[in-house]
Amino acid sequence: MGSKRYLVLGAGVGKAIAYDLARSANTLLVAIGDIDTKKAIKVCLFLDKFSKVGCVPMPFDAEKTQNQVGIFRQFDVVISALPAKYNLKLAEAAILAGVHFCDLGGVIDVTREMLELNKKYPQTPVSVIPDCGLMPGLGIIIAKKLMRDMNGADSIEILVGGLPQKPQPPTFYQKVFHDEGLKHICYDMAPVLSEGEIKLVKPFHDYYQLEVPELKRFSSLFNGRIEAFDTAGASLAAWSFRDLGAKYFAEKTVRWPGFVNFFKTVPPHKFELVVEEFLNIPVDAENPDLVWMRVTTKKGDNRKSISLLDLYDNATDLTAMQRTTGFTTAIIAEMMAEGKTKLGVNTPENAFDHLGINEALDRVGRFLSLKET
Repeated sequence: MGSKRYLVLGAGVGKAIAYDLARSANTLLVAIGDIDTKKAIKVCLFLDKFSKVGCVPMPFDAEKTQNQVGIFRQFDVVISALPAKYNLKLAEAAILAGVHFCDLGGVIDVTREMLELNKKYPQTPVSVIPDCGLMPGLGIIIAKKLMRDMNGADSIEILVGGLPQKPQPPTFYQKVFHDEGLKHICYDMAPVLSEGEIKLVKPFHDYYQLEVPELKRFSSLFNGRIEAFDTAGASLAAWSFRDLGAKYFAEKTVRWPGFVNFFKTVPPHKFELVVEEFLNIPVDAENPDLVWMRVTTKKGDNRKSISLLDLYDNATDLTAMQRTTGFTTAIIAEMMAEGKTKLGVNTPENAFDHLGINEALDRVGRFLSLKET
């Protein structure tokens, strides 16, 4: 029987995080905290179908729940699958409780503030890792591995996106994650590393289209063609890879063609109305999603890449976005509990040594299909 106790905050992507943790032989208990207790109960009932690990639903409001430090002390790791705006406060509560903490992150300013906790708590005996999902998260860890395998890299590019398997006009998109995350993609300035310097570029910058043979089977309309554009989804990776000697780094979101032309004309104050009207197709067995990612590093004439394609899982009803985001986060959480991550606050590319990065990707590869070329 396992001995580790995990608290997962948020029953959305948190469902996939909890599912992966509950399957581990080292897990004793998974608690699900959500502002909507009914959602937390549903996740526990879901876990009961696949695991004998104990599951406890609990009410948790990130803004109102009192004594978070006391609650957190009951666990080995706290995982936030809540919007990024809550993560600084939650991370500090975890440090004060003496437990590890990780989150899905994705907002640069929040991650910067979390790193400042290293100054406030310089001798913390726990690990705090923001930005642990698909991107930021898995893609950046893959880039770090490829860069090390090549003994450095001049150029790093990450292409990633969640797409409907049955795209429909006018957006050719469906809401595969929280509205807030999509809003950041559409309106945040994006940091890119160009000629060794960090530059902030406008959303949809450096737009181009490419053909991906793996995606041809999903839409006869596009025949595998997707669009790519710079976004702020890599958190602080541009700075990290600059410090490692890279001259170029960019993270680009991919969508079916038509998404950019639609959203670049939508002003921020109308975003919520547009989402409600045009992104109301649920992700389910009738309208499944997919996630595609390709990480490429180049050094001189040498090039290496790792790609990922994941699909909605009918057996569990977990979406591809839940799987790729949640499983990665769960693996990082488990390695934190095992003492395999650095102490203090570190982003994923800096939280592991070389062996840790290889182990993390090996574990991810057991559940998600990573293909190296």
